[in-house]
Amino acid sequence: MRIMLFTTPTCQYCGPAKELLADTEGVEIINAMENQELAGMYGIRSVPCLIVEKCSGTKTFIGLDQIAKFVDENGHSSGGCGCSCGH
Repeated sequence: MRIMLFTTPTCQYCGPAKELLADTEGVEIINAMENQELAGMYGIRSVPCLIVEKCSGTKTFIGLDQIAKFVDENGHSSGGCGCSCGH
C-alpha cells in the first residue's frame, strides 16, 4: 500500500492535513508543484489531496474533511492493503 499526501508550500490547509496524518505510518509528503508529473498522473487539481493506492485500487481524499474521515475510519496505521498480497 502507498499513501501519498500532495501539498503545496502556499496551501493554508496542507499544514493541518500533515498534522492529521502525523501518526499514520508510511505517509509520503509530496510537493505537487515540484512533482507535477506525478500529480498529473493521479489527477491532482486541488491540495491537500491524499492518495491511497492499494492492490484493490486507488482512492482519493480531497480536503481536510475527507482526510480526517480517512484517519477516523483507518486509525493511525496504514494497516496494509487488506488483501492477501502481503503488503
